[in-house]
Amino acid sequence: MTDTQPLAGTAVPRWTIAGAPLEPGLAQQRVALGSELSSALCRRADQLGLAIDVVLFAAHLKVLAGVTSERRLVTGVRTGAGPTAHAATLSDGTWRELIAEATRALAEQVAAEPETLLDLRAEGGPDPAAAYSVHYDADLVLTLTHRLDVMTEEHAARLAGYHLTALTLLAADPDAPHHEQSLLSDDELDFQRSGLSGPRRPLPGPLFVELFEEQVALRPDETAAAHGAQRWSYRELDERANRIAHTLLGHGLGDEDVVAVVLDRNLDWLAATLGVLKAGGVYLPVRPDFPVGRVSSQLEQSDCRFAVTEPGSEAMLHAAVAHTGRACRVLPVADAYRTPRCDAPRRAVAPGQLAYIYFTSGSTGAPKGAMCEHEGMLNHLYAKVDDMELRAGDVVTQTASQCFDISLWQVLAPLLVGGSTLIVDTETQLDVDRFIDLMAVGGVQVVQIVPAYLDVMLARLEASHRPLGDLRSVSVTGEALKARLVKRWFALYPGIRLVNAYGATEVSDDTMHAVLDRVPERDLAVVNVGHSLRNVNTYILDERLRVVPLGAPGEIVFSGVCVGRGYINDPERTALAFTTDPFLEDTRLYRTGDYGRWLPEGTIEFLGRRDEQVKVRGYRIEIGEIENRLLQMPRVAEAAVVISGTHDDSKHLVAFHTGSEDLQAADLRDFLAATLPEYMVPSYFHRLDALPLTENGKTDKKFLTGLAGELGQGVAAYLPPATDTERRLATAWAEVLNVLVGRIGRDDDFFALGGTSLAAVRLVVRLDRQISLRTLVAHPVLRDLAAAVDAASGQDGARSEPAPAGSDELLQQLTPPDDTARATLVCFPYAGGNAVNFQLLARTLAPEGIAVAAVELPGHDISHPDEPLADVADIARRVVRELPDGPLMLWGHCAGGAYATEVARLLEAAGRPAHRLFIGALLLEDPAELRRESAEVTALGNAEITARLRGNSSYVELDLFKAERSDLVSRAFRHDVCSTNAYLLSLQEGPRQPRLATPVEVVVTADDPTTREPQQRYKLWEQTAGSVALHSFDEGGHYFVRTRAADVAALVAARCPQA
Repeated sequence: MTDTQPLAGTAVPRWTIAGAPLEPGLAQQRVALGSELSSALCRRADQLGLAIDVVLFAAHLKVLAGVTSERRLVTGVRTGAGPTAHAATLSDGTWRELIAEATRALAEQVAAEPETLLDLRAEGGPDPAAAYSVHYDADLVLTLTHRLDVMTEEHAARLAGYHLTALTLLAADPDAPHHEQSLLSDDELDFQRSGLSGPRRPLPGPLFVELFEEQVALRPDETAAAHGAQRWSYRELDERANRIAHTLLGHGLGDEDVVAVVLDRNLDWLAATLGVLKAGGVYLPVRPDFPVGRVSSQLEQSDCRFAVTEPGSEAMLHAAVAHTGRACRVLPVADAYRTPRCDAPRRAVAPGQLAYIYFTSGSTGAPKGAMCEHEGMLNHLYAKVDDMELRAGDVVTQTASQCFDISLWQVLAPLLVGGSTLIVDTETQLDVDRFIDLMAVGGVQVVQIVPAYLDVMLARLEASHRPLGDLRSVSVTGEALKARLVKRWFALYPGIRLVNAYGATEVSDDTMHAVLDRVPERDLAVVNVGHSLRNVNTYILDERLRVVPLGAPGEIVFSGVCVGRGYINDPERTALAFTTDPFLEDTRLYRTGDYGRWLPEGTIEFLGRRDEQVKVRGYRIEIGEIENRLLQMPRVAEAAVVISGTHDDSKHLVAFHTGSEDLQAADLRDFLAATLPEYMVPSYFHRLDALPLTENGKTDKKFLTGLAGELGQGVAAYLPPATDTERRLATAWAEVLNVLVGRIGRDDDFFALGGTSLAAVRLVVRLDRQISLRTLVAHPVLRDLAAAVDAASGQDGARSEPAPAGSDELLQQLTPPDDTARATLVCFPYAGGNAVNFQLLARTLAPEGIAVAAVELPGHDISHPDEPLADVADIARRVVRELPDGPLMLWGHCAGGAYATEVARLLEAAGRPAHRLFIGALLLEDPAELRRESAEVTALGNAEITARLRGNSSYVELDLFKAERSDLVSRAFRHDVCSTNAYLLSLQEGPRQPRLATPVEVVVTADDPTTREPQQRYKLWEQTAGSVALHSFDEGGHYFVRTRAADVAALVAARCPQA
């Protein structure tokens, strides 16, 4: 005996009637094998030289494996000597091989608590503890005894039938491959192949475009769409869409040519979407705030020939097109509206013609473009009309990002029946109170949200219950819907239905709905995904695409009109997920990769993912894409990403990596954020000396998942946000930091939670100038930031820019005040940069006892668009007045080197010289080159500067900005280049000044194209300083103060005066 815990017995999936009381007790099913089968089994046992008990046990294992979809089994056997437990592993092979495994298992007992039992006693008796037991009497009459709280009598009869089939197949041919033979009866096969699919409802002859135009004729002056204060009638929406369609056709658009719609979610976006469909093109939605590299890859993979865009997105789009090296005609939507023709183009569109492409996360490192056809799209729209009970005059909120397929039904489905869509801005959604207000005022019948958002909504409504106007249905999608959320909802709003939607982009969006008007009778932690929608065939199959027994786990698979064509220009991944329906000729089938099982009521219980494609915060993610991108980071050797958290509301991505010890989490986060959407950037990063491996040499992700939970977040005890402002800010933090709002506490520090300079800018944009970068740097803790916002708003709650103490000051303290600091490093940003660019360096230097302050240049904060810019001399004078006591060191990065040099000069004149002047990423150019660069930048317009900066990861936040904000950054960049170049010219051509006595350290990287050949060129700084040294890193790029923060910190610490 050992001290190990007993093995768990293989559990049998329950099959009980929802809502029926689970009565204790047992029932029996008796099946006579018949003399012919009994004789055949005995002969077969004799031929194999085995007792009949072994043959019976082999059949028992086969059935248990079938109904549980498990290969490793633990079951019980009862003989005259008493009960024993045995473990067996079923591999593919013949019945003879299965019998050999049964023989081995019977010979070896294990410590276990089995739930199933084969009773081999001559006179068997019921075992009340067993979920079910099987007994054969002397005449080989099978008696299956089962608990009534485990399965119904009908299901038990089916189970007894499986045993009979297994014995029949074994007796017939022991050398037949058992893994290729089904235990299911013909009746069950027929029922699963057809009886569980959606209702058959023929589609009308016309497709969506024609049906929409019929509504235009019926109700031309009724509202079709609204956004903010804008409202468009059916006639106006139709005419604008027609103009876009004619523009595309006039430029040569052909059938199934791909058209990228690169617009914010607004009415123009809706018109462009309709225009593409009317013209017979393929709609490809592209978010304007995605990184250029990601957009260019989508354009290239889809072979996109046309793009419709708006002024704020045009520069990014041109940069993405240029990156592809392919021709793509960019059409501003405003130009298209000037097209004189506004009649319907009447372009013939076939039901099987491609309608749209949505890119989803890909496991091989590249997103997959799922293609769906007009017929599948229309079928899905009608399913929404059916189950949401949409009718003329209804309003559906449009809340989803345009790059997710659910956005399409939100705008198109109401237009089929004379309803309208209300586009809700992200800012409104982030403010839960405003979103509730939107419903409470009335006029909205249908909304769609993710469960995590429903949770936040319910918390507010439970605290302050109020009617929700005309709301009739709430569609919940994107994550598993927990029963506790449903209970909370119906406790407040018993008259408003919940619709749990399930599907996949590859099958035209949703394929199943659970329409709930009360708490489900079946007590599951997660609500079932419902019944199949119209014209959808739904199966649960094994890995060989064979039907599994009712109630057994398997892969959820769909076929029929809903299934799209596959992934564009990606035959390999298409072949993995798409195939032909084995039960219906000429019908496409899609393998979801999700596991589920049928329930007696004809719904599916969702059991999780087959592979590593996951959903976090409602977003569909494939781990491999993140890992492959992470491996492209310099000095990362290996990478693995796992999901930490067992419940939807606590799930987050955690990355593990090996490689350089100098890599910081912010380095990795910034690198991924430059090319991946925010929701795909892990919340936490951990470095390991080596990734753990399984016995077969693969990365042990089970171990890493446990390790992620043990390491945790490394933050203080959680205190939830306590005020409305704290909750509103926490929601915005969650959005930009890629963590759930429920994990952000009032004592959390924005930068300690992983906030980068990019995230800080995004936060300012998300909050629309409620805070500034200065405010965030001064008050990075949630409760302090909320207090600053409240103090600025005043007693009347009016929103105004919070001005922290000393908001006119340029110097921002990036580390807490510390009288014991060895020195303070004062940092000056690159052209167009901000003080937050040095946050990572500040955190890295903190353990060295070096405080860090950074200069926020006037006119650079997007929340202060009217602040005047200042020249080098003025900034230097102001900074000197603000410097703290104690030893000082200066760091100027690129253009920031000019400010740092002038501050060093002023400090020497005041008799307080700096200990060291670091000039990063800047070599002193000759006057002609400085003049040329200034002239070039002066000649560029704001849009041209924005386009250039967008291609740089340090300015990727420009993708988020509205035009006027991008103009501000461009104006600041132009000013910085020109004013600092003028200063550098004065050093060389102006009146001769004494050389600096402060030691100067010029710091560059070998892969920075702006500082080529530094070994000779750095000496030009000797015109300005008496002591000049060069330090070069092997890599890190131009902005190495972020990418090589640990190395920069080590250099600064080595030059720092001792305390």
